[in-house]
Amino acid sequence: MTIASTFEPGHILVQAAENFKEQIEEESDGDISVEISPGGSYGSEDEIGEIVSEGGVEAHSAGSFPYYQFAPEYWFFGCPFVLPGYDQLLSVLESDQMQEGHDALIENGNQRPIGQQVYRGARHFTSNTPIRTPEDVAGLNLRLPELDPWVQTWEAIGASPTPVALDELYSALEQGVADASEGGAEQISSFNLHEVQSHLSLTGHLIANGNIYINENFYQGLDQSQQDLIMEVGQEATQSAAQTSQEREEELINELGEQGMEIVEDVDTEAFNQAAAPAVEQLFESTWAFDWDTVRNM
Repeated sequence: MTIASTFEPGHILVQAAENFKEQIEEESDGDISVEISPGGSYGSEDEIGEIVSEGGVEAHSAGSFPYYQFAPEYWFFGCPFVLPGYDQLLSVLESDQMQEGHDALIENGNQRPIGQQVYRGARHFTSNTPIRTPEDVAGLNLRLPELDPWVQTWEAIGASPTPVALDELYSALEQGVADASEGGAEQISSFNLHEVQSHLSLTGHLIANGNIYINENFYQGLDQSQQDLIMEVGQEATQSAAQTSQEREEELINELGEQGMEIVEDVDTEAFNQAAAPAVEQLFESTWAFDWDTVRNM
């Protein structure tokens, strides 16, 4: 089987795939062999999702985007200011109610996750001024991916969302096309944003996550013992990657400080949550399954 990914070698989701490859080949005595194809050789995240859905590739290591692509009403967990932390994220995704979402991914996307959602880090705010309150983002051209729920939420807080492709992020900040960005420490570090942004404000507005997803037809074509092994190894591989990511996140933030970024820790996160709440409530009413209280109690 091949595991494709749009992420580059060294990324934690590629590492999760490498963990899986090493363990599954050993424990299956070579009955299951894995080739990893990172770096977007099969296309962007949405393109790879379609290829896996159609069976062109057996699996991919991706963020939470497959849910946005194939089960969007259950993608609330991939949006800012919805869930307070990683433990709550896992609790929601492993709940009985969320099985509806996993079933929708299988039905509409012909794929299923084979592990737990990998911790990729809290997403924070980079800018050339300190960001402590929602008032500090008012009018800033904030680089965002073209994800409607993200755009709606940050607009409600007061930012001016600016669509910029990730591979153009550095130049957009350098040239002033965007004033600010948001992302995890790994993204900020790997794109050398310390060279074009002076401040890293720890807003922690979203826990970025991801998983390994396998084509359902391929999975159902395996015998029961192979299916069980894939799910067992998938769980262990993603758990290990999540632990690695959590351990190195603080190191990356410290390194960014050493490289010259001012780390702003005294962010009024409660004020941000309150500013975002009306937009999040509206999304639950108009777009997402369940209601916010139900999700909080999962």
